[in-house]
Amino acid sequence: MSNKKISFFIFNSIIVLIILLINNSIIYIFNSFSSWYLIGLVSLVSVFLYFGLSRSLVDDVFSIDDKLKQKIETTMHEINTPVSTIQINTDILQTNLNDADNLERLDRINKACDNLLSLYEDMEYYIKKEIDRVEIVSFDLRKLLLHCIDKFDDIKKDIHIKTDIEPIIITTDKNGFEKIIDNLISNAIKHNITIKNIDIKFKNNILSIVDDGEGIQSQNIYNIFDKYFQSDNETEGFGIGLNIVKEFCDKNKIDISINSSERGTVFNMNLTNIIEAKET
Repeated sequence: MSNKKISFFIFNSIIVLIILLINNSIIYIFNSFSSWYLIGLVSLVSVFLYFGLSRSLVDDVFSIDDKLKQKIETTMHEINTPVSTIQINTDILQTNLNDADNLERLDRINKACDNLLSLYEDMEYYIKKEIDRVEIVSFDLRKLLLHCIDKFDDIKKDIHIKTDIEPIIITTDKNGFEKIIDNLISNAIKHNITIKNIDIKFKNNILSIVDDGEGIQSQNIYNIFDKYFQSDNETEGFGIGLNIVKEFCDKNKIDISINSSERGTVFNMNLTNIIEAKET
């Protein structure tokens, strides 16, 4: 049974129990021969009867939700193929064209495809969370960081991204954690025209992503994790990347903070609650 169904049953059972207790309390007041033990027994039996009789009805209600999620998941998967096809063909065309205007048009198409793929990945992960398919596993943080850095080889341009942390095992939702690292690196690249270096460090259980860009304006610091927030209208994307980061950190008890100045920005994540304890 999914977490949604369990929450639904618990919530409704509590409501039924409260109603029964109020009703039986009134009966007890006006009928002194009534017993609290009997009232409690009747209340519990009623809750279990409710659970048994309503389960088939609830299953029908949630089956619609399940079918909708399945359809969305299938559609999202199918979106990935045509977008990838467009990207491949625009890359081929770019190698054979010399006209500056057409090359610029193809570049805009590629950027639009990148945005679509980014949105696809965010939606795919969101769907997996909603249908309880998130898997908690143990993995090497260093290997995951190196994998994330490799993915930015084609878009980082002259930016140098590095990490020199030692191998360390953490236990959490690996796909979700990888996505928040991707979002933080991507955010640093997209929102800084002066950035030259991104350094990922680990000390005292704090994972830090440090850049030497122009920094975040002070008036935007408190809004940076808000959904759809963008510091300017010319920024590419949808403004949901950092919101996803904050949501993941809150859910997994990872304290995240920002320090920003004219010399750059630092995102600090306290991983104490997900670091695997070393055997002594």
